[in-house]
Amino acid sequence: MSTVAPPPALATQALVAGYERDLPIVRGVDFQVAAGELVVILGPNGAGKSTLVKAIAGLVPIHSGHAFLAGADITRSPVQEKVRHGLAFVPQTENIFATLSIQENLQLAADILPRRVQAERIAEVCDLFPDLAARRSARAGNLSGGQRQMLAVARALIVKPSVLILDEPSAGLSPKIVGEVFARLKDINAAGITIVLVEQNVKAALAIAHRAVILVEGELRHEGPAATLAEDPIVAQLYLGAAPAGQEEGR
Repeated sequence: MSTVAPPPALATQALVAGYERDLPIVRGVDFQVAAGELVVILGPNGAGKSTLVKAIAGLVPIHSGHAFLAGADITRSPVQEKVRHGLAFVPQTENIFATLSIQENLQLAADILPRRVQAERIAEVCDLFPDLAARRSARAGNLSGGQRQMLAVARALIVKPSVLILDEPSAGLSPKIVGEVFARLKDINAAGITIVLVEQNVKAALAIAHRAVILVEGELRHEGPAATLAEDPIVAQLYLGAAPAGQEEGR
């Protein structure tokens, strides 16, 4: 007896998106992420990486094409509906409320849930981030860059998403802190949450990803296993701006 394969956790079909209809930034992207995958979106500056994930999350207009979450068409769904159906998005900036405490940040994120489960979900998330749990009354604006990023992720996890999208989570962080943030993302993925990650830190991202896709000028130009792409100098040279092997920097 044949079985029907489950739909991708996240997918786009011929997606065209951008801030102005006549100037699309994302140009007909077909993109799929299987349940349980950790996929990184790479590409040069201005390639449309952030615009793609913001369009999926509902923060940038989609002009044509479709976005799907577990097979359901979410192209025109309001942001709140996408969250309720299991999609969480962590933007690069303005992803926490700096004037509020850690506890208040988590409570605001939990307000979308039924009141009877809010305290339980906040407690569960705090178990994942003990450094935050120990300082729940601390003002979020006083946290380090790494702690702020952890808080942003914790806020996204409050609703138990099936898919977590992050836009440049390593931006502005030291290499050590990047390692800590990425290790935590790998743990979250291992717990069953599908992750899509936009990153400029190619080496660190490929080290934790299962697969990578490369956007250039708003189009998906290449994709493959992360381990394979990490060792492919031609891919690095053509799509990621690396210098050819043996060529001195600055020449």
